[in-house]
Amino acid sequence: MTKSIVIVISGVTAGGKTTLINELHKEFIDSKVISFDDYSIDAFPSAPPIETPVQEAVNQYDLRPLMKDFLSAKDRFSFIFIDFPFGYKHTMLESYITKTVYVKTPLDIVFARQIVRDYYNKSTEEITNWAKIYLDSARQIFTDHEYFVSEDADLIIDGTLPLAEQLKFVKKALQLKN
Repeated sequence: MTKSIVIVISGVTAGGKTTLINELHKEFIDSKVISFDDYSIDAFPSAPPIETPVQEAVNQYDLRPLMKDFLSAKDRFSFIFIDFPFGYKHTMLESYITKTVYVKTPLDIVFARQIVRDYYNKSTEEITNWAKIYLDSARQIFTDHEYFVSEDADLIIDGTLPLAEQLKFVKKALQLKN
């Protein structure tokens, strides 16, 4: 039986988690990717309101669907890469994690990536509304998230590095071998 190495890639939205995890998955053939975004967990009725401080909110997210898929994949793959914004902070997942990587990307780049990704073909009014929300509340949420989640990450990488350098850095720092 294979004992899975479980690597969680964390960071704020549009920070580069998914891009990095997909590259890791390509590099490590015997791997599985599980992504928080695939479960719409933040849209469940039980999800905390957006203004809830991350320290209080993290364990209010219902991870049962994600955990069901994770547990069915556990020990069937050499590597399980989990795209999960909260690192070690969710009590349901933390005991299974081998290492966490926090992708730290400057918030101006995160903001620009979000506009490009989420507001393509949207009206100027929708983009302006998001910019106002970002300035009024989202930026502080992202800042709090970054501080709280990255404080116990095993590795923090610069989200502005080229993807090939990020991959090389993660593999070397975590001593990952195919």
